[in-house]
This record gives sequence, C-alpha cells and structure tokens, in this order.
Amino acid sequence: MITEAQLLADIVLISEIILEHGEKYAPLLDRLEQELAKRLKDSPVSRARRHLARSLPSQSSS
Repeated sequence: MITEAQLLADIVLISEIILEHGEKYAPLLDRLEQELAKRLKDSPVSRARRHLARSLPSQSSS
C-alpha cells in the first residue's frame, strides 16, 4: 500500500511534470489528489459525532 507521504511526493512530482510538459498529465494529478482526499477523510464515526454535536443546543452559561 502506498503511504500518505508517498502520495504527497508523487503529487509534487506530477505537478512538476505538468508544469514542464503540459496538461496532458493532469489526469494523473486528479487521481493522486482523489486518493489523498480519501485517506484524509474522517471516519464515519467521527463524522457522525460532529453532526450530533452541531445539532445539540449550546451549553454556554449566562
């Protein structure tokens, strides 16, 4: 499995290639960015907790 660090390094590399050789390599950048976004996405449990926390009334004191 490719690590997050390797994905970031690959994104840097393909970015340099795009600047040097053109947009024909853009689909590679798109794919790498999608994979990175998937890895950075919160777990369903974390997202559920965040939704519930937002829906609860504020507990601030007056």
